[in-house]
Amino acid sequence: MAAIEIKENEMPVVITNCVSDSVSSIFKKIFGVVPEYDGDDNSKNIGDGVVGIISFVGDASWILMLAFPKDSAETLAEKFCGFEVPYDNPDMGDVIGELANVMAGDIVARMGVQGVKVAMSLPTVLRGQNVEPFMAKGIPDKKMHYTVLGKDVMIKIAVGNSNEMMGATPGA
Repeated sequence: MAAIEIKENEMPVVITNCVSDSVSSIFKKIFGVVPEYDGDDNSKNIGDGVVGIISFVGDASWILMLAFPKDSAETLAEKFCGFEVPYDNPDMGDVIGELANVMAGDIVARMGVQGVKVAMSLPTVLRGQNVEPFMAKGIPDKKMHYTVLGKDVMIKIAVGNSNEMMGATPGA
């Protein structure tokens, strides 16, 4: 396996493209519409919300964070499940974790087509007030904002170089 090289703290294009393509494809399949891309505003936060986090290791070591403000989480969880899931219900964590898991599986497949081998972790879900995923200083990251069914969704990705592994290599 050849690790993806991080150049001058830039996000590798293969990761950004695979994530963007996956967001469009998976959201279209689940919610019936392609989400509108609203830009890469790193200063825009989700506030009170819930975040599904998946780590990837292999040729690239990086993290995907799928974040929903409270009202977005409730609306999109209902659409995904077919029934109402209150924000404070423990099932909300399962729903967001499963959405992150589905997206991560699609990303692994897309990266494989690009010749990049990665394995994904199980999802971790966080819920709270003024939620803002932070990364260590100097690690390239990118926030991508989308609107789906009139609701905000944020995707944050962060990648470490071979000297800053964010996890162990699969099988090691």
